[in-house]
Amino acid sequence: MVTINLTLNNFSELPALLDVFGCFGNDYEYTTQGIFRRKIPPACSICSTPMVHNGYNPHTKQGLGEIIIGRYKCSNCGSTHEEDHSFWEDLKALLYDSFNDFFKLLRYHNVSYEGISDIMDFIYPRSRSTILRAFYKEMEQETVPFSENIHMVHYDEQHPKEGRCQKYRLTLLDAKTQTTIADELFEDKNPETIKEFLQKNLDPSEPVFIVTDFDKRYPDILKEIFGDKLVHQYCLMHLNKLIVSDFPKNTTIEQELLKYRLLNIFYNRENEIKFLEKLLSEELNVITNEEKHQEWSKKAKKEFNQFRHKLKLKRRRKKENLPLNSLEKAKDNFDKLMQNIRTYDETIQKRLWMINKHWLNLTLFHYLPGAPATNNP
Repeated sequence: MVTINLTLNNFSELPALLDVFGCFGNDYEYTTQGIFRRKIPPACSICSTPMVHNGYNPHTKQGLGEIIIGRYKCSNCGSTHEEDHSFWEDLKALLYDSFNDFFKLLRYHNVSYEGISDIMDFIYPRSRSTILRAFYKEMEQETVPFSENIHMVHYDEQHPKEGRCQKYRLTLLDAKTQTTIADELFEDKNPETIKEFLQKNLDPSEPVFIVTDFDKRYPDILKEIFGDKLVHQYCLMHLNKLIVSDFPKNTTIEQELLKYRLLNIFYNRENEIKFLEKLLSEELNVITNEEKHQEWSKKAKKEFNQFRHKLKLKRRRKKENLPLNSLEKAKDNFDKLMQNIRTYDETIQKRLWMINKHWLNLTLFHYLPGAPATNNP
């Protein structure tokens, strides 16, 4: 067992030192100066001459402390060698893993990343972005079953009519090849019908990434069929439709701005937001005069619709889709909205809490290269 030399100043640290160095054998020592090294220096790896002790190298991590690692030197060829310090890296990894578990626990109880950062200031300062990256790295490792062979599919439902009879079309589309896997009509779409359709056309024993809308039945149905092989992504375009439906058809400039801030969570709508912010500042000059305000509002809405149409045409010419925000940008946009949630109408508050509840299932596509975020290929 490693020899640990103590002084009166560090005698109480013996249990902790044994935890750290207890796995090392008799060849090692921890000196009274706090240097971890071999008692008898090893032979030179270049010329095989026995080396001698030659001081130490400090390894420091701000806020955590310092470890002093012994150094050796060859008296023949002059080469130097440092003792293995992997245990120091293991200790840091253990601490950071504990922090990550703490982050997950706080997130489970809906503590914001900003709030977690404030709490960590009392323990070991961590920035909001560092916490965000650490949290999603953990979720990436634990939640998403990485596999090159994961089957990525779109599941969709449509409700066509045959005469007066309502039918239900269930469709599965391969996300990579854009080919139809199955497309069938049913008299109803109860859970058993959906289960039979999925089991018939997909292999439950293989990992599957499946995109659906927000039907409340889907999570239980999919979990029952695929178990831990499932990665369930909610369609972001369907979420956008829900957001738009939360607002009146004839919105004010202020309502339109809030709507686009919600749409900006996952998709880049910064151009529209800047345009609306400019209009909102102009509105202050006419808001006290009702007649002028009504006339200005009609003109402003027309200008915004024309601006939005130009952006849409520009994307079409370039054959581009709306750009998706990065995971960190999406979370930042969402957190800014959540900070002011109490100032919004009840409908908007409910939508934000719904997004918060399903955040993981709205962002899983970020963890799998080529994974779709929508059911609109």
